[in-house]
Amino acid sequence: MKGGQPATRALCAAVFLLLGGCAIGGASQTMTAPVAERDLLVEAARDVERTKWRAPEPAPVLAWITGGDDDRFTKSDAVAFYVNILPAAGRFNALLADADRKMADAERFHVVAVNAAAAPRVSTRDIALVEECIRALREQRDIYTAAAKKLEAAGDPVDDEQVDQMRRRFSNIVRALGDAADDLADRHAHTRSATFATPSRVIAGNSPEL
Repeated sequence: MKGGQPATRALCAAVFLLLGGCAIGGASQTMTAPVAERDLLVEAARDVERTKWRAPEPAPVLAWITGGDDDRFTKSDAVAFYVNILPAAGRFNALLADADRKMADAERFHVVAVNAAAAPRVSTRDIALVEECIRALREQRDIYTAAAKKLEAAGDPVDDEQVDQMRRRFSNIVRALGDAADDLADRHAHTRSATFATPSRVIAGNSPEL
């Protein structure tokens, strides 16, 4: 019997390593899944926030208090810049096409945000990213609308109904992203409560209560 013990130990070790490898592989997939979801979310957010104009800069607190002027790039500056880079022919149609592409970016981002809510882990950064995109889309909606009005004032043919429709589409996707942000926040809160409710360690010699 003693002669068979090394073979038995070797077999047990092989089984242990095999099971350990499976467990490690499963843990690795669990750890990388949220990272992959977050990378997709960040990439989709970049598409939403990318515009043909510089991002307007918020007014500093001192300017609000004193009422003084500053050299920041404002939303009005963004409108003027955007109108100036539109093609000479068919400027309104070009504006609508740009707005359509931006809303398509927002819709893709919404899909990724919804999927992110089902990831094993959700962080506050994920929620903040969705909220930042909501802010950016509202700003873009205002700039496209103001640019359309500027074109109309310059004598370009502008269809007010199409402008209203564009605004409604922006509002709808913003509302959908707001729901996605709420779902992410609920998921994050649920994950935290589940984590706190689960024993952090098992005392040696005792089994955790089920």
